[in-house]
Amino acid sequence: MLEEIYIKDFALIRELKIQFGSGMNLITGETGAGKSIILGALNLVLGSKATTDLIRAGARYSVVEARFDILRELKDARFSDFVREFGLDVEESYLILRREINIEGRGKSFINARQVPVSVLRDIGSFLVEIHGQNEHQNILSVATHREMLDRFARLETLKNQVESLFKQRNEVQEKLKSVSLDEKEKERRMEIIRHEIREIEDADLQDNDEPDQLIQEEKTLENAEAVLGDINLVYEELSQSDQNIIHRISRLQRTLEKNLEFLPDLGHSLDSIQEAYYHLEDASEKIRDAVDKVHADPERLSIVQERLAMLQKLIRKYGQVEKIKEYYKTIQNEYRGIELSSEEEEKLRAELKKINGLLREKALDLSGKRKEHAKRLETAIEIELKDLGMADTRMGFSIKWDLGDDGIIADENEPEKKYIIYSHGLDNIEIYLAGDENMPLRPLRKIASGGEMSRIMLAIKKVIIDSDPVGSMVFDEVDTGIGGKIGEAVGNKLAGLSKNAQVMVVTHLHQIAGMGGENVTHFKVTKTKEMGTDLKFLNTEARIQEVARMISGETITPEAVSLAETMIRG
Repeated sequence: MLEEIYIKDFALIRELKIQFGSGMNLITGETGAGKSIILGALNLVLGSKATTDLIRAGARYSVVEARFDILRELKDARFSDFVREFGLDVEESYLILRREINIEGRGKSFINARQVPVSVLRDIGSFLVEIHGQNEHQNILSVATHREMLDRFARLETLKNQVESLFKQRNEVQEKLKSVSLDEKEKERRMEIIRHEIREIEDADLQDNDEPDQLIQEEKTLENAEAVLGDINLVYEELSQSDQNIIHRISRLQRTLEKNLEFLPDLGHSLDSIQEAYYHLEDASEKIRDAVDKVHADPERLSIVQERLAMLQKLIRKYGQVEKIKEYYKTIQNEYRGIELSSEEEEKLRAELKKINGLLREKALDLSGKRKEHAKRLETAIEIELKDLGMADTRMGFSIKWDLGDDGIIADENEPEKKYIIYSHGLDNIEIYLAGDENMPLRPLRKIASGGEMSRIMLAIKKVIIDSDPVGSMVFDEVDTGIGGKIGEAVGNKLAGLSKNAQVMVVTHLHQIAGMGGENVTHFKVTKTKEMGTDLKFLNTEARIQEVARMISGETITPEAVSLAETMIRG
């Protein structure tokens, strides 16, 4: 459970500390106030990509720190194994995740004060928080996620991992067997090719998968450094440095209007606009000055970048992108070791492969059978949830199919002519099908569901799956988009139901959701001012009533709206 998040100099936030409740946490506020910034900070500390434009203007670095109570997660063997693997200290049943980024583009990641790669934040964050964004419901259109949903509901992780492990073992044995089956002359020819490829890849000293893109960008900047610097300096001079610079002239205009404001009060709006333009131009001037400091003409560095880029591009043309090159490197290392084996190993490998294939067939068939069994239960459970969400006639079904292939396995001894392919996830290709009513045929979800239906289908699926395999914290960012009225109220009730078993954070514009009552509801409002930037304030009961009334009637809050809001919140 997310207990607290601390944010400093992130986007429009100067400094903010938020303590969340254990049940339902509502976040409301006017459009543009910065609700998405709060979630952006949470995403950052959970390992999302960091860029320097996330740092607040004028600051040197940004910090986001989140404290999690992990008592629930420690009961999950997968999580416990993960924290043990990295030697993390969790004796007090909490984790503090911290992310720092600075304007030089460098960053640091920490867990309980121990520096870790950002990938570890990302991995551990997947156990702690599920974030469902404004377009998250579109993810259920991806067929690849349908199998994952079913496996999570059926708690088939252990069996699926066994199939995946056997699949990898089979591939490794097949690769070794292929190598030892070559004749001696062919072996030597192949080993020479592999030795050359291994040296070539090792000499490249591959690092970040994004390095080629980073080098291309750096090359462009260095090649155009002088021209860019000249242009930027010209803009900077015109803005704030020349005798008649724009900022100075606007300042004069501002003082002139201020002097005459008492005679023409109507000038106030114009003065506000000019003042705002003045602040924006000052901010732009500072950023341009910072940009000037970063641009340097460096022929020596340009030569190094071009040489490095040429080498990487040569490898990419030959082997594929950096990630593929790394995978290929591991493959040819295994192949090389296999070729070195004595031909006497061939018989042993064939026996091992036969044993693995037998186990893989057994586990894959077992996994498929359990998926089909649990698919019926999941279909029924989702249909019940959809009924509560105004989709009473909707039917859902899981299509589970196998692919035929010459190199597959015989699944049924009575049909030896049919061989089915086993993938790392097993035999099954799984896809969700949907029908609007009992008279319509089931068709693929990705082809027929509308945007409004998607939000409700996603929420129904999450409700069922999370009941089966709960997560500590869930974030829903405006999943109520496109709905309202009774359906909005139904969505609110469903979210409230989730909050009984887990921490739920909801960013919403619907008063039906924002006005939910109950002791486990904590309500925050996002505001934005010139002085403080984006801020998040806890609302007591009276403030909640006013906020929900605003959401009902708009900026002009009516007594009827206040009365309705009070009824919703107090009951």
